[in-house]
Amino acid sequence: MAIAPDLDPLAVRRQFARRAATLHRADFILRETERRMLERLEIVRLEPARIVDVGCGLGQGLAALAQRYPNAAVFGCDLAWPVVAQARRVLEPPTRGLLARLRSRAAPPIASVFAADAQALPMPAASTDLVWSNLVFHWFVDPVRAVEEWYRVIRPNGLLSFTSLGVDSCVELRDAGARLMPFPDMHDIGDLLIASGFAEPVMDMERITLTYRDATALLADVRALGGNAQRGRFRGLVGRRERNDWIAAIERARGSDGLLRLTLELIFGHAWCPAQKRLPDGLARINFVTRSKG
Repeated sequence: MAIAPDLDPLAVRRQFARRAATLHRADFILRETERRMLERLEIVRLEPARIVDVGCGLGQGLAALAQRYPNAAVFGCDLAWPVVAQARRVLEPPTRGLLARLRSRAAPPIASVFAADAQALPMPAASTDLVWSNLVFHWFVDPVRAVEEWYRVIRPNGLLSFTSLGVDSCVELRDAGARLMPFPDMHDIGDLLIASGFAEPVMDMERITLTYRDATALLADVRALGGNAQRGRFRGLVGRRERNDWIAAIERARGSDGLLRLTLELIFGHAWCPAQKRLPDGLARINFVTRSKG
């Protein structure tokens, strides 16, 4: 990898802004990873008072978190204002009909959503019990800084739960000659969590394979998940000939059943913030207790 993927910050911001209009195409994979994340939380003893979803997208994950933890204050942030605006509309109480409008005046939104860079969260230190992030890690321009921010805002004994696309994602497109941004390695992420101060990190990986009858539909889903934000990427328009050549390369990978396949390697991670947090200078606070004699 990896830990420094050499992404273009402006291209990442543009990709997130563009996703406001197309992210619904990728909703099925986001909901599936969300479901698996929630399953993993079932064995965790945690009653968070405050939750933040870093990279909340259109906000469906916020609704699921609010349902799972009804007593928690739920917040979401995303890099692009168009995504934040759409998420706010999704999370507004229903207003169709007179009774719904009357109820909505008194009902608070399911969650509060704001625009922010994951590498510079506008949140106080040790202010949240659960940091949640679904399929955003591989977009971080500076993953080290982002993980340090997660650590900064989590309270002692708080939990981090996140997913990322892994290094073997979209291998079929790479084999067809596509220039894709790099995806992180699970082991590198685990090492980064430990180096940042997290305790007891647990990393695991699952692969899912999507099948398509049409190459155009496959490419549309890939675009919905995001494009290539790497520095040095090809910035011009792809001509009809180049596009046809690429589709032909994808078509040659059809299986004996006539279907095209797209593999996604899903990395799942969670880690605890220790009761004694490391200070920003890397030191640990030591408490001295005076024992009475006798």
